[in-house]
Amino acid sequence: MEIQLWREILSPYEQAVTELVEKFQHLSLEHRERGLYSPIEQVTGRVKSITSILEKMKRKKIPFEEMEEQVEDIAGIRIICQFVEDIQRVSDLIAGRSDMEIKCIKDYIAHQKESGYRSYHLVIYYHVETLNGPKKIQAEIQIRTMAMNFWATIEHSLQYKYKTNIPPHVKERLANAAQAIIALDSEMSSVRNEIMNAQNSSLMQRNLVMDILQNIENLYQKSNRREVEKIQDEFYRIYASNDLQQLKRFHQQLDIIAEGYCAQAVTSEGWDQNL
Repeated sequence: MEIQLWREILSPYEQAVTELVEKFQHLSLEHRERGLYSPIEQVTGRVKSITSILEKMKRKKIPFEEMEEQVEDIAGIRIICQFVEDIQRVSDLIAGRSDMEIKCIKDYIAHQKESGYRSYHLVIYYHVETLNGPKKIQAEIQIRTMAMNFWATIEHSLQYKYKTNIPPHVKERLANAAQAIIALDSEMSSVRNEIMNAQNSSLMQRNLVMDILQNIENLYQKSNRREVEKIQDEFYRIYASNDLQQLKRFHQQLDIIAEGYCAQAVTSEGWDQNL
């Protein structure tokens, strides 16, 4: 097959990967902007190399005319979560979307591979708009925890080095490491609530600080500079105390002050127009 033809075939998959990565990143951002815990920690994507496609076709005896149907992971998205419980949440979010259609699910967490590999795979149908019109393609979405991803990355490198013929002693160590990964994920799940509470508190504090700084910046344009500097100094004092409740109260009081100055500004403008 000519190189130019390969480029034409793979171009829609590159477009799909770019769009899907952006959509999942935005989904994570939406959670955080609303003060919600995001089950999506990290998103990456790739288009399978021509060499990898050819190797898979050779291994599975796939004819060229059936490549796009039978090679389901030409477009690949990897979503990393903090906790095992997040994986099902991400899967449910995908299932609820109108722009993605789930073709099949491959659950290698409930049904771990013999090597120790654990991950949750969804094969989806996704439409992209091309110069030749809409095209329906397949993409594989891998959802796994950070611990699972670490193990899978190492295992993939060894598979590449040994061409699937990993020495028995290395296989044994990989299997032992896989059990350690299961134990780690289980331990992290046991303290999930504490970790999430800490992260939510940190997110809440960050949002409060951003709102307070914006209010103070606005006050500099509407009120006496010396008064605003006093407010700013009080904010720095409260921020240094690391007291979230005190920061909340300051935020509420500052909102009232800001509204008062806005009301004064509107009244002044009204007087100016009547004069």
